[in-house]
Amino acid sequence: MTKIILVTGFLGSGKTTFMKSLLDAYQDKKVGVIVNEFGEANVDAITLEKEGIIIEELTNGSIFCACIKDNFLHSLILLSEKDLEYVFIEASGLSDPSNIGQILETIKPRTVKPYFYKGAICIVDADSFLDLYDTLLALERQIQYSGAVIVNKADLVDQETIDETIEKIRLFNNNVPIYVTSYCVVDIQKIVENLIDTDETPRETSNTIDSRPKTFTLKSDTTLSYDNLVKFLNAISESTFRIKGFLETDKGQVLVDAVGNNVDIKPWDKKVDEHELVVISSVGMRIISLLTNQLDKHFNDQLYLV
Repeated sequence: MTKIILVTGFLGSGKTTFMKSLLDAYQDKKVGVIVNEFGEANVDAITLEKEGIIIEELTNGSIFCACIKDNFLHSLILLSEKDLEYVFIEASGLSDPSNIGQILETIKPRTVKPYFYKGAICIVDADSFLDLYDTLLALERQIQYSGAVIVNKADLVDQETIDETIEKIRLFNNNVPIYVTSYCVVDIQKIVENLIDTDETPRETSNTIDSRPKTFTLKSDTTLSYDNLVKFLNAISESTFRIKGFLETDKGQVLVDAVGNNVDIKPWDKKVDEHELVVISSVGMRIISLLTNQLDKHFNDQLYLV
């Protein structure tokens, strides 16, 4: 049987960092990966590219939502034909995984090699969890349906915040093993082997077309001013859950990775086909006027909404 491990966690919690470590830990195994992002561009799939690993990319919605669930089913069926030992699934940050059991039951008659659902690992951002946990049902469901929780970014907060974060996690899942760390540095194989069974009672997912956060794509066909990019990101970041993508600047190609006000821009030397940013709004459609004003102010159509 092919073992499925689901990796969940809110936007910017460290899922992709964990996925890289997961792939390194299982590099001697035959592995497939499904990467899911809300926006049109799948930045995580690019950063996870690794020789010999089969990666299925699913964009523009949650794999647990009707909007792209059929594509998710198709990817699982396709990977079942590859005689894999593991399939690792990185869900989008706003995914509600409470219908994973129903999904796997649905595809059972159509899979070549059967799947065994090993469980879910939820990555929690210690720096933002207490601000978000009681406002987003998807975040609560991610913890409820996890067999292990990793409290990441512990270096950014004090012990009192960590203790309170653990206390809140226990409200949603009292028995789950909790690992506190930074940069997702953990004993991955130990975590995988000690995943606990979770409540698999079928529920209607909270991921619906109506509940999807407003997501926008910005594209560029030219070289941008790095300094103007920094000013632009600082101006809009407070109104976003997440900004992520690749751009060409006068200081070279960069990977933009922002979570709320925490903006990170780092060099990226691998080839990228499209230079674009995915922006996930935390203020709904109200962000459009902000985006338009700041794009006009800093880029004069060099970076534009599509």
